[in-house]
Amino acid sequence: MDIIHKGIAALIASAVVQQPRVLPEGFDLEQAYPDIKRHHIAPLAFEGACICGIPQTTPVMQKLFQSFCKAMQVSEGQQRALERMFRAFDENGIDYMPLKGCNMKRRYPKPELRMMGDADILIRLEQYEKIAPIMASLGFSPKEETDHELVWETPAVYVELHKRLMPSYNKDFHAYFGDGWPLAQHREGHRFAMTPEDEFVFIFTHFAKHYRDGGIGCRHVTDLWVFLRSFPQLDEVQVRRKLEKLQLLEFYTNLRELLAVWFEAAPETEMTDFITDYVFGSGSFGSGESRTLSRAVRDTKHTLPGISGRMVYLWQTAFPPVQTLRGKYRILKKAPWLLPVVWLIRPFYKLLFERRSLRRQERNLDALSPENLRSRQDALGYVGLDYFF
Repeated sequence: MDIIHKGIAALIASAVVQQPRVLPEGFDLEQAYPDIKRHHIAPLAFEGACICGIPQTTPVMQKLFQSFCKAMQVSEGQQRALERMFRAFDENGIDYMPLKGCNMKRRYPKPELRMMGDADILIRLEQYEKIAPIMASLGFSPKEETDHELVWETPAVYVELHKRLMPSYNKDFHAYFGDGWPLAQHREGHRFAMTPEDEFVFIFTHFAKHYRDGGIGCRHVTDLWVFLRSFPQLDEVQVRRKLEKLQLLEFYTNLRELLAVWFEAAPETEMTDFITDYVFGSGSFGSGESRTLSRAVRDTKHTLPGISGRMVYLWQTAFPPVQTLRGKYRILKKAPWLLPVVWLIRPFYKLLFERRSLRRQERNLDALSPENLRSRQDALGYVGLDYFF
C-alpha cells in the first residue's frame, strides 16, 4: 500500500472505532481527496480526520465538512422515507426484508458515516400488485424494472425492490440463493431478516459479484470489517462452509488478509497489494471499460468455442433483450413484441441524440482485446474468483 492508501485506511478505521489511528508519515489529505471522493467515503474521512486531530480550517477539511453535512441531511431523509414505507408494508400485510446498506447504516457509529446510494429491500413478487399502489401513495415513482429489481424513487431515497437476492445472469450465485426467502426469518410485523451468518455470506457474495463484474470500492471493503466487528461471535465454521459451496472460500481468505492489513496493521503481502490496487483503482463500482471487460469474460462462458468477447459484446450491444430496453423505451412494457422495431431505430436515435454513448461503446470495444480478456481472467483466478457456470 502506498502512503495515500494507508492514510485513507487509517482515517476509516479511526472513524469506525472512534479512536485515533496513526497516520503514515507524509500523508497529505489534499492528495487523498480525489480517492476519497471517488469512493464516496467523505463522511468517514472527515470523521476520522477530526478524531486524528487534523485541523478543520484547511480547505480540504472544509470540502469534507460540506460532504459530511450533506450526508447527514441525505441519511436522515432516507431513514424517514424508509420508516414510512416499512410502516405501510406492516399495515398492509406486505412481507419485506431490508438488505445491505439498510442494515449496515445502523452498524456504524453514526448512520451518516455509511453513505447509501439506494435502499435494497427483498419483497415477495406475488405481492407486487399490492405493493405498487402503496409505493405510489407514499410519493414514490416507478423508474425501471431490471432482471432482479423493481426500482422506485422519491427525492429522498432511491429504492430497489428485489425480486431475488442475486441477478439470474450471475448463475452460480443465483443458484445458491434462489429468491432469498428460504433464508428469511421472521422478526416483527412483516419484517424479516437473515441470521448473521447468512447475512454476512450474502454481503460477501455481493462484494465478490461486483469485484469480478468490474470493480468494488473502499466503502464495501469497510462494510465487511464493520460487520465482523458487529458480530464477534459469528460462526466462522458455518460461514466458511457456506462460502465453500459458493466456491468463494479462497477469495474470502484473501479478503480477510486484506482487512487485517488495512485496519489491523498486519504485514502486507503481494496478494493484499494486488487487491488494494484493484479496489482503489475501481472507484465505487469500476469503470465502464472494466465492467465491459468482465462481462465479456463472463459471457464467453455461455458461448461456443471460437466466439470472441468482442463478437459477444457487439451482438449484445446491437440486440439487447427486452428487459434491458423497456426502461428507456416505455412502449416495450405494453408491447414487447415491438422489440425488433426498437432494435432497428436505436442506431439512428443514438446517432442523433446519444453520440457520447456511441463514443463510450467504442472505448469499451477497444478494451476487448484478446490480451485484455486473458489478463482479466488471470487476475480473477489469482484472487480466487471465476464465473463458475
